[in-house]
Amino acid sequence: MLIYKKIHQLKHLLTILLLSVPLLACAKPNYAYITNQGDNTVSVIDTQKNTVIKKMTVGKAPVGVTVSTKNNRAYISNVESQSISVINTINNQLVDTIKLKGSPVGVVLASDDKTLFVADWFDNKVYAISTSNYKDIKTLIVGNAPAGIVVSPDNKWLYVANRDSNDISVIDAQTFTFKKNFPVGQHPFGLTISRGGKWLVSVNVQDNTVSLINTKTLHQEHIKVGFHPYCVAITKDEKQLIVTNTQDDTVSIVDIASHKTIKEIEVGSTPEGVSIDHLRNHAYVANWGSNDVSVIDIKEMKVIKTIPTGDKSRAFGDFILQP
Repeated sequence: MLIYKKIHQLKHLLTILLLSVPLLACAKPNYAYITNQGDNTVSVIDTQKNTVIKKMTVGKAPVGVTVSTKNNRAYISNVESQSISVINTINNQLVDTIKLKGSPVGVVLASDDKTLFVADWFDNKVYAISTSNYKDIKTLIVGNAPAGIVVSPDNKWLYVANRDSNDISVIDAQTFTFKKNFPVGQHPFGLTISRGGKWLVSVNVQDNTVSLINTKTLHQEHIKVGFHPYCVAITKDEKQLIVTNTQDDTVSIVDIASHKTIKEIEVGSTPEGVSIDHLRNHAYVANWGSNDVSVIDIKEMKVIKTIPTGDKSRAFGDFILQP
């Protein structure tokens, strides 16, 4: 009877220990896909270990990136070779190349992953490419020098930041038809949308501001950030913006409620792309000038690691593969 009681107590203790193991310890690794424009490669970072697990050659001058958990693909825009590289994210192998006639920069997947949208920087148009075969391709004229591109979470709207016409194009994502342009700041480049779909954010390079836009009313507030801002990400709770400032080598943490910068964090040289691992609440910043990625603990508001990547790391887009 005593032995049975001891065994029962041990089983109970083991159950408590297993339940007390942090969820993060059991989490699957997320991957960050960093485009290195200077050496025509993509560095794959395991965000659980914060190490590069692979570096692969893609097209010439890779810039944009978008990832999918549904079809296990990462899409890379190669501006000089006029193509999109397709990576299988299960084994991180290059599996296809989509040839285009233009110069692709920004890329984003529709919320259902059935369509890949690509902004053509020089020809002022957007491509809609079927992900089922990559052969069904449509085009649509937008503003001048389109760069950042995002889709609303409900898959209804496609937004495109047009740098040289200082506006954003609104496109019906279902019918792929142009609806309107509306002005923002000077030279909008990076663009993001909140997970709930309420906020659209444009980074206005020449103004040193971001436009915080209510997607229902299109009312916007301009918020001052650092010098020559480039890209932006929104935290999962939709309370903060993470903005890269290329010319002062910092990241601005912006409080959405107060419309104010609450912290500026020094990172690597010429920070460009930024994306958030929401599981760990870490922001990843691709530094063009120092050829690395800065990892920021958003809660602590400090850099916790610097990861060497490749020549001229850019990572323009939402580059972290996560649930």
